[in-house]
Amino acid sequence: MSKKIVYVGLDVDDTQFHGAALNKATGELFHFKCLTTLKGLSGQLTKVGKQVPRLVLQVVYEASYIGFTLQRDLTELGIHCEVVAPSSIPRQGGKAVKTDRIDAAQLAQFYASDLLTIVQAPELEVEQDRDLLRSRQRLMHQREQVRRHLQAILRRNGLHYKAETQHKSHWTKVHYSWLERTIAAQPGSLKVNLELQYRQLQDINRSLAEYNQQIEALAQTERYQKPVQALTCYKGIKTIFALTMITEIGDIQRFPHPRQLVSWIGMDIREYSSGGKHNRFGITKHGNRYLRTAFIEANQRGYRTTRLSKDVRLRQAHSAPEYVEVATRCLRRLSKKGNRLLLAGKHPNKVKVACAREMVGFVWESLRLAAV
Repeated sequence: MSKKIVYVGLDVDDTQFHGAALNKATGELFHFKCLTTLKGLSGQLTKVGKQVPRLVLQVVYEASYIGFTLQRDLTELGIHCEVVAPSSIPRQGGKAVKTDRIDAAQLAQFYASDLLTIVQAPELEVEQDRDLLRSRQRLMHQREQVRRHLQAILRRNGLHYKAETQHKSHWTKVHYSWLERTIAAQPGSLKVNLELQYRQLQDINRSLAEYNQQIEALAQTERYQKPVQALTCYKGIKTIFALTMITEIGDIQRFPHPRQLVSWIGMDIREYSSGGKHNRFGITKHGNRYLRTAFIEANQRGYRTTRLSKDVRLRQAHSAPEYVEVATRCLRRLSKKGNRLLLAGKHPNKVKVACAREMVGFVWESLRLAAV
């Protein structure tokens, strides 16, 4: 990087920006803080610019709740700004003191030393679509928590669905009918508690149904129709997983090779070599957790057989032949690899992750085909 640059690290919180501007040529470090407004920040950056005339400011901040809004605003003002992945920031163990001022200074130093992984800012519309899918995922987690809490209350009071009905599957129509009857028959505070939990669960179910409806409609728009069609040819990938992958990855052309996408997701292998010994310790998990979850969930058990369900065959029948060909190659490869690892005694969770890593390369190929 050029020495004619002043590297500015920003630590962002709810009320203030803490900034540190590093002149790499001289080692000078300028600190500032201001309210979390564009006017306040641009004013402080102007002051820094006056202290180091003829030098260019480059700003970086850690991806947080503000997303890429600040990056877009500063770019419009003509200020170079980038967003860094939190997982890529070097962590220094044994620090006795941690403050926003220190964090901003370290961010500027790492930025000047080219030690950070920059996150590409997506188009505003894609970011909003991605937020829609992330919100649905958070709601799914909330539903799981409410379900577990509701079941725990029932069990503590000796109310067991399987024992009373001989049915094994939970959260079916039969199970919901049993819940309603059981809750109505309880006395006092127990009934009130169960009713409130059940009502909360029903509210979440209704919200999820609305999210699903909106996401299905989004998948049919011109922007997403081709890539969604390419990915839903895969066994284990339906509309929601397909859109999650598409919106989280963004422009697939920025990954010239699938290995780069694997690394960006955080599914590359941790390795340690010393004294002639070479050890591997699973995936790094230093990357996009939403994508990582989607790929692993898509490989729950599908790799065990190459047979396709009626739904998958129907989706493939309405897709371009080149999309189907890649998905078919993927399934054969995953089935061969997955079953080989299972026969070797590998834990099913490790097999899922291994198959998910393998699937990334095929998805990369499919998205590049759809982008043509």
